[in-house]
Amino acid sequence: MRVLRVVFLVLVATICFNGARAQHASERFGKNRVQYKQFRWNYLSSENFDVYFYDDRKRVAQEALDYLEKEFDRITDLIGFYPYQKTKVFLYSSVADLQQSNIGLNKQQFSAGGETDFVKPYVEVAHPGTVEEFKEELIYKFSELMLNEMMFGGSLKDMFQNAVLLNLPDWFVDGASLYVAKGWNDEMDDFVRQLMIEKKANKALRMTGPEAALVGQSIWNYIVEKYGKSSVNNILNYTRIIRNEERSILITLGIPFRQLMIDWKNYYSDMEKRVEQSYIAQADSSRFSSRHRKSVVFTTVKISPDGKKIAYAENDRGKFTVKVRSLENGRETVILNGGNKAIRQTVDHNIPLLSWSDANTLGVIGVKHGQYVFWLYDLLTKSKLPRELDRFSNVRSFDFSGNGRLAVLSADLNGQNDLFLISSRRDRTRRLTNDIFDDLDPSFIPNTNTVVFSSNRTTDSIANNVRGYDKSTVNYNLFLFSLDTTSTIVTRVTNTLSKDFKPKALDENNFFYLSDQRGIVNLFRYNRQTGIYAQVSNYNSSIRDFDLNFGSQTLALVATQDMGEDIFKVSNFNIERQIFTPASRRREVQQAKTLTEKRKQEQPKNMSIKDLINARLKEKTDTTKQEAKPEVKPDSVKSDKGVINTDDYTFEEPVKADTIKPKTEKPLNTNDYVFEDEVVKAKQPSETFLTRYMKARDASRVTGPFPYMPKFSYENFSTNFVIDPLRGFSVKLEAQMNDMLENYRILGGIQTARDLKSGDVWGEFQFLPHRIDYSLRFDRKVYLWETIGNSSDIPAEHKYSFQKIEVGASLPLSVRTRVSLKPFIGFTQFVDRGALLPQTIAPEFLPTQYQVYSGARAEVVYDNSLTTGINIIEGTRGKFSVVHYEALGNGAKSFSQVSLDVRHYQKIYREIVIAVRGFTGTFFGNSPKKYLLGGMDNWIRTQKLNRVNLLGLQNPLRNASGTFNENILFSEFATSLRGFDYATLYGSSVAVGNIELRVPLVRALSNGPIASNFFRNLQFTAFYDIGTSWTGPIPINSRNSVRKRVVPEDPTESGSPFVIEINEYLNPWLYSYGVGLRTMMLGYYVKFDLAWPVENYKVNDPRLSFTLGFDF
Repeated sequence: MRVLRVVFLVLVATICFNGARAQHASERFGKNRVQYKQFRWNYLSSENFDVYFYDDRKRVAQEALDYLEKEFDRITDLIGFYPYQKTKVFLYSSVADLQQSNIGLNKQQFSAGGETDFVKPYVEVAHPGTVEEFKEELIYKFSELMLNEMMFGGSLKDMFQNAVLLNLPDWFVDGASLYVAKGWNDEMDDFVRQLMIEKKANKALRMTGPEAALVGQSIWNYIVEKYGKSSVNNILNYTRIIRNEERSILITLGIPFRQLMIDWKNYYSDMEKRVEQSYIAQADSSRFSSRHRKSVVFTTVKISPDGKKIAYAENDRGKFTVKVRSLENGRETVILNGGNKAIRQTVDHNIPLLSWSDANTLGVIGVKHGQYVFWLYDLLTKSKLPRELDRFSNVRSFDFSGNGRLAVLSADLNGQNDLFLISSRRDRTRRLTNDIFDDLDPSFIPNTNTVVFSSNRTTDSIANNVRGYDKSTVNYNLFLFSLDTTSTIVTRVTNTLSKDFKPKALDENNFFYLSDQRGIVNLFRYNRQTGIYAQVSNYNSSIRDFDLNFGSQTLALVATQDMGEDIFKVSNFNIERQIFTPASRRREVQQAKTLTEKRKQEQPKNMSIKDLINARLKEKTDTTKQEAKPEVKPDSVKSDKGVINTDDYTFEEPVKADTIKPKTEKPLNTNDYVFEDEVVKAKQPSETFLTRYMKARDASRVTGPFPYMPKFSYENFSTNFVIDPLRGFSVKLEAQMNDMLENYRILGGIQTARDLKSGDVWGEFQFLPHRIDYSLRFDRKVYLWETIGNSSDIPAEHKYSFQKIEVGASLPLSVRTRVSLKPFIGFTQFVDRGALLPQTIAPEFLPTQYQVYSGARAEVVYDNSLTTGINIIEGTRGKFSVVHYEALGNGAKSFSQVSLDVRHYQKIYREIVIAVRGFTGTFFGNSPKKYLLGGMDNWIRTQKLNRVNLLGLQNPLRNASGTFNENILFSEFATSLRGFDYATLYGSSVAVGNIELRVPLVRALSNGPIASNFFRNLQFTAFYDIGTSWTGPIPINSRNSVRKRVVPEDPTESGSPFVIEINEYLNPWLYSYGVGLRTMMLGYYVKFDLAWPVENYKVNDPRLSFTLGFDF
């Protein structure tokens, strides 16, 4: 590594004493965020957090703030780090609202070098629609921030050092964040089990994205189970100090990292073998879903009431598709598409939701333009009846009544998940429950008006005053709610220390549901009459969703197999089967921890009689523990008076207020009566100064709400080497400032050449909080140019400058497409600094010239690309641009430009990618400018202009007359064409094509982690470049193309007064092919290319080039 650093420093020194070139022809694309609504932010403040909220979410913010403060000490103790400053938490009502945020929009996942991102104490949390998931998300986001601040934050010096020297694998920080938030949960357990089943454990450390995070979660879980929780903060702190995670594991645990991974594999492999003895995999013959991308998630699967069709929904990173397949002929129909693929954003994998209203009508709930929409799709008429569910922030599930006129929803209103009853045809809504507990997966019991649902409630009363997120539990059980009663009591069905969810009733006594009672989510059956439950399936991968058609005995389910989700269909499924499987290791550990906690909470046996009486009286009697089973009333269609008629149901009011109001009277509660006497009073501790201080602190710890005020801070700072074909070596400094929400951005930079006389200065302000994005930008560029004429001419020094002010407006059509219009006004300036004469001769100066331009730039930008690694991109992006410069007062100097740049990156295998680029453009008008074809961006060379072709009388860089040459300011270099000099060809039009095969050498061959940043990013490239530039007709072949050759080649060095320009009819296309290597060195991305240029069908000698920065 020391040798590499020395070589790189020598190369940089070479640059500093010679010339280099910038990236004028490189295009900037970028994605968008679309704002469908305006957010008016306020915040509550406490000792360690500021929680921001909008609308009527103050109660949610208060609950979140209290919960975070209670978890603060646990998290900081576990990771061994205390934050440098207070954490700002922005709460969004839903993922749809979060996707409208501008935070992180322009953040580069991988930088080309010299860029330092400042770690900001901001996190965004979208409410997922349930309390338990919301709590997990709060802890996960806060833990992730703490770990990033711990590793990459600190002082300015630490940030700069860590940006270059600290390169942590994907599993390390993301996995630790998941473990702190979720521990040993079922998702990680399923994932690592599939990893062992598929024999992919040796490739675990090569995984990226969410898979890498799950691998990391399993590694941290193994470390805690084997070595204890204290090992977590020890490893993290050592990594922070020595900047190497493998060495820190060796120091902390006393074993090499390689041995740790072997032990990790054996630990989970033994569990998988134990599961294999009692569980089975889904049969390949029962696979229902067709081949699909690994990123596809199946949100819902539903069998039609007649058992002849199956509807299911696919969600591919936010873009969803609803399909219906006939079980009779196998014909599949797409009935609905929607959403957009989210790039580096949170995705709501719960939508779309499906439910059959009848055999030919399917209900769909999804998100459109930031709002939940309910569609009724008729398969016979192909009609869609859309209806906005704008009252709800989240909808988790729904089900139709037997006649299809009503639907029951599990939805989030003002941050609280409850049950709601809606009319499927009219805009009517009634609230059924109203408390802090989650009420999920409601389903009508056939031929009744009773709903069975899953809830984590600890009381059977729906008119309770329970508050606080710490009051909810992770255990979900089944409950019944009757629409035919005015009672505020729900009936408990199951009572287990597990998660029972997604119930489906056969009748009023038999229920099928999913449960993780044995550690792996499988199908269970419960009979209310006998009180006995039975396990019905024993799949080795947790079931995500299911549906049963009891008439046809068809089971459809969503489960993971081959490391991806699939739908499976089982015909003639035996619903009466009974299976017993042992609990998984994860379940055993959870049960042991639960038992330990329960024992800690038990009262000591030596309590006094009076204390024992008071304690027992304080234990509220919960009717959920009673054995009574209320009668489930039959369907209103078959019943007499006094019950609900779902055919003609009348909603009392459109849920502006809760239909169930808590009683205001508070009579004497004998259940909570406490005996008070001297003994009880004597046990009360006496107050001290410390206890009074703590009480005062707790009472005043939360302040607000306060309105959000934009406060600017630095986002990033970058220092880069830029190599310009006209200026040579330059240094570019850029900085960005923005407010916390990144709705207001200030960008600025300066680029200066080695002589400090040429360079660029720019600044931009962006206003992004609304549907249309606005910008104001200032640019100034200066060139100090030495004239190039005939040998009889005396070189002169000219200064060219262009100042421009641009106002822009952009309309995002989607997250990947936008149209922009940017009018501008500016002026050029020409200053003659005199001929390079001896000091004894007085120079003569040309008059200073000015030209004012006004005009506009119109653009259409499409960007569907995803950066998956350094110089590794997947997807498509492109830009179409039209620019007009109107010379005020001198129309002869007006000109326009049209250009199109399209790029596609196709993944072949693993991270091997084929990249294709096509660029074309033309100048036209009264004074068209030129394209200069050839060369590469940031091409390092030995002397200034030694690789810029300056030959030809029509060369736009020549200025034999010594007058104002605006081509210096407006001509563009068209790259990349490796093996050729800059401006090998020039004309008013250009076309360039590039094809590259990019192969990350070491990562493609290695299954394990790669510690060296040099080898981890080492990439082999094979390329083919082709291009031409012309003026006039398109050069299809040599007959209508013109190449100009000057005799003598350099008139400035010839004593002859005659210059001849010869038109040569040759092959107009230049092309080259070759190979190259790329990698990271000292934080900068460097490229070596060996190209064989071909000109007029002749292969020239190969040329080796060295450039900086990423490829196209």
